[in-house]
Amino acid sequence: MDERTHLPENQQQLIDSIHKCMQDGIIPIMQPGTQVRGHSLLDADGLKGKQVALINIENIQELPFPGDVPIRKAIRMSESLDLIIKQLQNRVGSKPEFFAEHFQNWAENQTSSVISCSPKTKEEMSKVIKAAAAEKVVIRCAGARHSWAPVFADSRQICVNTKHIKSDYPNKSNIRADLDKRTVDVMTGVTTGDLKTFQLKQKLSLNANVILDLVQVVSVAQTGCHGVGKDVHCVSDNLVKMRVFDANGELRTYSADGDGADVELFRAVSAGFGCFGVVYDVTIQMDPEVIVKTGTSYPSMHDVFYSKDKLQEIIENNWAVEIFWFPFNSLPFDLSNDELWVRTFNKVRTQETEKVVSHWFYKIKNAYDFISQETLRTVSPFIRAGDWCAPLIQWVSFHTLKHILYPRGEIYEELPNAIHFRNHLDDAKVYDMEFVFDYEGDYSRLKKIIQVVVKQVKQFEAKKQYPLNVSLEMRFMTYSDAYLGTGSIANPRYGGSGHVVCIEILSLKGTEYWEEFSAAVGKEWMALGGVPHLAKQYDHLPGIFDDIRQKMAPQIKAFKDNLGKSGVDSSLYMNTGMRKLLGYE
Repeated sequence: MDERTHLPENQQQLIDSIHKCMQDGIIPIMQPGTQVRGHSLLDADGLKGKQVALINIENIQELPFPGDVPIRKAIRMSESLDLIIKQLQNRVGSKPEFFAEHFQNWAENQTSSVISCSPKTKEEMSKVIKAAAAEKVVIRCAGARHSWAPVFADSRQICVNTKHIKSDYPNKSNIRADLDKRTVDVMTGVTTGDLKTFQLKQKLSLNANVILDLVQVVSVAQTGCHGVGKDVHCVSDNLVKMRVFDANGELRTYSADGDGADVELFRAVSAGFGCFGVVYDVTIQMDPEVIVKTGTSYPSMHDVFYSKDKLQEIIENNWAVEIFWFPFNSLPFDLSNDELWVRTFNKVRTQETEKVVSHWFYKIKNAYDFISQETLRTVSPFIRAGDWCAPLIQWVSFHTLKHILYPRGEIYEELPNAIHFRNHLDDAKVYDMEFVFDYEGDYSRLKKIIQVVVKQVKQFEAKKQYPLNVSLEMRFMTYSDAYLGTGSIANPRYGGSGHVVCIEILSLKGTEYWEEFSAAVGKEWMALGGVPHLAKQYDHLPGIFDDIRQKMAPQIKAFKDNLGKSGVDSSLYMNTGMRKLLGYE
């Protein structure tokens, strides 16, 4: 490897370094230091034999971002809020403690002044609910605060952090398995990363799950989140039992099968968005261990996005497909020359276990993930400014992705590792708007859905504005039976085809022109029949609540009917966002 080093100290020197690499035809690799935690991207096998330049950004002057504030911050209490907190505290006693908090979700696009608490036991949780009911204060749970949607507590409502609630399982663990039934009980507070580790140890697979390994499993199910796979439903569809605190503070059990099962009610509770109460734990039906062959390729964007035959070939010839487009990844900057990153999973026989990559593969990959995310965090102020330097840094970042993190080829791995393929995503905050379509197996229709984003990127580029600075991402799955689950719009019982594409746009938090860009994309996606993923960012779109209620009218009606049938006083658990979504205001 022929290595050259640049050490920029400001934005202009960084841009000059990138231009120099472009002129010399050398691959630029950015990282903060010659080594980070004992590792360097320059050691990657994918760089062997290539001319590479290190752009060391450890001395670069980071631009301040006026929107950066602590995520959790105690606030000065108003007299009225102080009175509510005292009344609640008097009712529960010394534990749990209530306090005023300036709430912000992870991406900081949802904020409010809330009353927070962190119960540690079932008894404490029950006391909080009874006190809230007596004082007529609404309760919402926050999980890892990773949703972009208006699902959190409004101002003057109670925000419950359920992370530390102890289980009532005999061994005091927060995850347990019945290996004969292949079911797994998961407590609130357990993350998708915790569950991944448990699955690998027990040789079990949950075919549907999100990429993130740091969000809470219960929250993922409650908000109808999804994974990828042509026959894969959303996470909520894999639940078979739940225990939920109702509005009286009592723990209720809901089942999808067996004695006392109510399938229709369970379809509402499983993706209940907190409307039925505070979820204590869920039981997930698993499959035996699944080994997949994960393929990575970088076809031309023009060859795929402009060809319905090529789209059909990729999607129908693989069990699971994820397609990413990182704009401005080719030289010269002509979007039609860009490459796509395509990931495919295909199940193989369990006898292929001996081919599975070792834990050392993931140890190195984890180190590289950390370095790349730290790099993105450091240079993010230059990217989110939305000006001419953004495409240059995006071009450099794509080289890291293509040559180091995910080089071309195939590997064999356990399905949980294939699903949760990216670590340290928390280090660089992003905005994320995702829409869900029944594309009806019509690849001409799919092309139109994709072209909305390409067209808008070109229109903003003509104005020297670059609001899409992370990626366009697509995942393909089938419908959900949960009324508010991702993909319910394609459910055959409501006239759907079962062919679901989840397509999203992601940009760094604070990106200039994001509001205008995402609104323009959202308007066209709404016109093409899509609905938002209800856990992602959508409430800034004009008329969106009316549009959702119109397109999902039968699903929302069934959800509300079963909410009423449950007998739960849902007014204790309804924030403004859920009331708007369900048509209560």
